[in-house]
Amino acid sequence: MNSLSHGFLFLSGLTWLLCEVCFDAGAGYWTPVWLFLLGFTVMFTVMGCLPLSEKTINLAGPIFTILIGAGIVLYGFAAFKAGFLGAALRLLGGGVLILLAVFSLLGREKEGAAHH
Repeated sequence: MNSLSHGFLFLSGLTWLLCEVCFDAGAGYWTPVWLFLLGFTVMFTVMGCLPLSEKTINLAGPIFTILIGAGIVLYGFAAFKAGFLGAALRLLGGGVLILLAVFSLLGREKEGAAHH
């Protein structure tokens, strides 16, 4: 991650998505948990274990944040059956994650262009 705020954004979204999949597991639907664990393993293999350049890590962070935000947005659409407020908050939160990750990607490209 290229800054503390992006790292906080990433970890907040990751924690939120983990809570959502754990609620599904509590209801007896385990597929999201297995998908989360698979994604978590891939994510931290790419970002923490493989010897990749800092530029690659700074690209992977926002991409994974977009995927996390998309997962929360999907939970938001599914939550409309239970109630409007919870679904709207999930859509808003997931949308904000996606938007800030896209801004992070765009800011990263401008930084790279300024250094050349």
